Amino acid sequence: MKRGILLIKKFFALLLIFGIALGCTACFLKEDNNTSTKTETTSPFVEEDDSFTDIDIKDEEKSEYYTPVDITIGYDSLETEEQRSCYKSLVESISEVSDEVTDNGNYPCKLVTLEDVVLTQSEIRLVLSAVKMDNPMLFWLTDNFGYSNTNGYTAIQLYSYETPEKIRSMQNKLMKKVSKFVTSVDSGLGEYEREILAHDKVIESCEYADNVKQAEDDYLAFTPYGVLVKGSAVCEGYAKCFQYFLSQLGIKSGTILGMGSKELHMWNVVLIEDCWYYVDPSWDDGKAYEKYDYFNITTDVLLNDHTISGEYSSYTSDEICGANGETAVNFNLFIPECYSNDENYYVKSAGHFTDLYSYDNPDMVNLLYDCANRKDKYFHIYIDPLYLEFTNAVEQLFSTGDQLFFTYIDTVNSMYPNNYIDKDNIYIVKKEKLSVVTVKLSYQ
Repeated sequence: MKRGILLIKKFFALLLIFGIALGCTACFLKEDNNTSTKTETTSPFVEEDDSFTDIDIKDEEKSEYYTPVDITIGYDSLETEEQRSCYKSLVESISEVSDEVTDNGNYPCKLVTLEDVVLTQSEIRLVLSAVKMDNPMLFWLTDNFGYSNTNGYTAIQLYSYETPEKIRSMQNKLMKKVSKFVTSVDSGLGEYEREILAHDKVIESCEYADNVKQAEDDYLAFTPYGVLVKGSAVCEGYAKCFQYFLSQLGIKSGTILGMGSKELHMWNVVLIEDCWYYVDPSWDDGKAYEKYDYFNITTDVLLNDHTISGEYSSYTSDEICGANGETAVNFNLFIPECYSNDENYYVKSAGHFTDLYSYDNPDMVNLLYDCANRKDKYFHIYIDPLYLEFTNAVEQLFSTGDQLFFTYIDTVNSMYPNNYIDKDNIYIVKKEKLSVVTVKLSYQ
C-alpha cells in the first residue's frame, strides 16, 4: 500500500480538476460550462490521514410501520467490477472531510486511490453520477472533482462545501425534519397513499427559489436541506427530497434529468404497485388547481412538455466529458418506460365521466357532495379517453350540450350538504393533455 501512496503523490501534480454536470440550478443543471481542464501544481488536499474527520452522521428515526428501501439504481447501473469498487470507495470518502480549506474555498474529502485500476474520465463521471443518484442527502458534496489515472492507478478527489463540524450540525437539523415526517405517517397505508403524503410534504415545506440560478447563489437550494430546513429550493432539491422520503417509506424511486419548458430540469420516477410513473414535484408546486398535474403520469403525457436526456450508454466519451470546448452532456442512469395510468392522481381521485348521457352519475354526485361538505375550492373531472372525445365531453358537461354538471350540482344541493354550491359562479380549467377538467367552485 505504501508503494501506491508514493506513486499517487508523485503523479498527483497532474491532477485534473473538473466541474461535473450532475445538478440543477433553478431548473438549470449545473453544467460543466468551462470544459477546459487545469493542472494543479500543488496538491489540493491534506494528505495525512489524521487530518480528516469522520462526520459520524446519526441515522434519522425510522418509521414504525414501513421498512426503508435502499436506493441502488445508480449502483445497479454500473457496468464493471472496477466501477462498483470505485463507487464503494467514493461513498466512504465522502464521510471523511478535512478541516483545511483549499484555494477554491472548499474542503477536501479523503482521497480515493484505486490500485491497478485505470478508469477513464467518462467512467468516473458515471460512477459519481451513480453515487449522487443513490445518496440524495449528500448536501455538502460539491460538483467539482479531481482525478489522475496514470501509472496503473486511479486517484479521485472530491470536495465538501462545509467543514466536518458544520456538516454534523446541519445534518442533525435535517434529520430531525426527516424523522418528524417519517414517524408521523400512519400504519396501514398503501404505496399510493404514502407517495401522496411525501409529495405534499415536499411541496408544503418550501417555496420555489426563483432567484437561484446557479450553485454559487445558494448551493443548498439544490438539496433536501434547502427544502426542509431553509424552506427554499429548486427542482433538484424537490426531486432529491421526494426521493429520500419515498425510500424511508419503503418505495423505490429515482431522479431523471432532462429539459422542461426548454430549460434544464430534474424530476422523479417512482415505482408504485410494480409500475413506473413520472412525478415532477417542483412543477406541482404552483397554482393550487395544478397541484397533481404531474403526479404519476405516463411517458406520453410527460413528453408534452419535458424532454428526457439520454442514457449514459447513448453518448460518446467526448460528449460525456465535454471535449473540444463543448459542454458536457447531462445523462441518465436509468429511464423506465412509464405506460400505466392506474395510479395517476386524477384517474384515482377525480370524478369519472364516461357517458355523454349519464344524467344521474351517482359516483360523480357523491364525490361532488363530499367536496361541498369540505368546502373544497376545486373539483376534478376525468374524461376517460377510452370512451369519450375531450371537447365533446366538455361541451356536454358545461356549455352547448345538456350541461350535465349543473344537473349534478342541483342533485348535490338537494341532498343538503354543509355548503350549497353556487352554480352561477363556476369556472373551469381545461387540461386536455391530462383528459381532465378542473372546476373552481363557489358556495352560497
